[in-house]
Amino acid sequence: MEDYKVSVIVAAYNIQDYIVKCLDSIANQTYKNLEVIVIDDGSSDNTGKLADEFAENDNRFIVIHKENGGVSSARNRGIDVASGDFIGFVDGDDTIEVDMYEMLVNNAIKYNADISHCGYKVIENNKETLFYNTKQIIIQDRKKGLLDLFEGTLIEPSLCNKIFRKNIVVNIRLDESIKINEDLYFNVLLFNKASISVFEDNTKYNYIKRYNSASTSNKNNIIRIKDPRKIYKLIIDIFKDDVDILPYAQSMDLRRNINIYNLLTLERDDVFLQLKNEVRDYIKLKYKNIKDNKLINKKMKYMMFGILYLPHIYSRIYKFYFNKKYIN
Repeated sequence: MEDYKVSVIVAAYNIQDYIVKCLDSIANQTYKNLEVIVIDDGSSDNTGKLADEFAENDNRFIVIHKENGGVSSARNRGIDVASGDFIGFVDGDDTIEVDMYEMLVNNAIKYNADISHCGYKVIENNKETLFYNTKQIIIQDRKKGLLDLFEGTLIEPSLCNKIFRKNIVVNIRLDESIKINEDLYFNVLLFNKASISVFEDNTKYNYIKRYNSASTSNKNNIIRIKDPRKIYKLIIDIFKDDVDILPYAQSMDLRRNINIYNLLTLERDDVFLQLKNEVRDYIKLKYKNIKDNKLINKKMKYMMFGILYLPHIYSRIYKFYFNKKYIN
């Protein structure tokens, strides 16, 4: 089984307190046929030095130092040099369970899958939250894999709890202009090429939640709204002629734009008011007259009606609902 090499791409930027623990968790995998490509993305602390020292003691590890370009740039650099049969990703401040790659490779070979993925857990203040650890195994064809991604309830749109056959990754790269939800879009491109995927809901990836990390910073609120909306539009465009997938993509797009609109009703800044109007105009343009999509349920239609025709009343109702549920 270890005839198959896995190239593990680790993006690392200014995480000197975490990188060694991350690399240890990869080095200690029960599956040994690994090529670990650590991309030091222009760190200004000791991250790169610690990675170099680690690689000196394990010849499976390669460290590449580059100017800072963001996580997508780092991952793309790793893809460029990866030589494995499968490609996986680990964020440099997270860890993985000792048998994660053994399980993922075994499932990929057993089910002849292009993508093999697993459950994960969030570790925050030493408390673990499992997603979801049901132990079930789900075999996905192309359509089911994409629909599960769009639904987003069981299948996590991260790259880090998955391995991908190199032949479906070879001509695809992450969009380096996208900073938020870039994983979702890249996953959609890959699941669209995958004939078979296999998901085992065993929590083998450990996402360490840090409040000073880029993913939890409050400085990128505008990007957090614009980038996801850009991605949803790109996804709609990919499947515009696919009658099997388009209704699901539309349902996801409308649902998430409504969620964004709801969040914007809680903001007072004029910049967010402008974005709120942009979201409303987009919903009106794309979905005002949509009738034949049975996946857009009554609740979504009522919310869309309120946003389009009674925006002031809708906003007051949503604020009241939010305050009652989350504040009081």
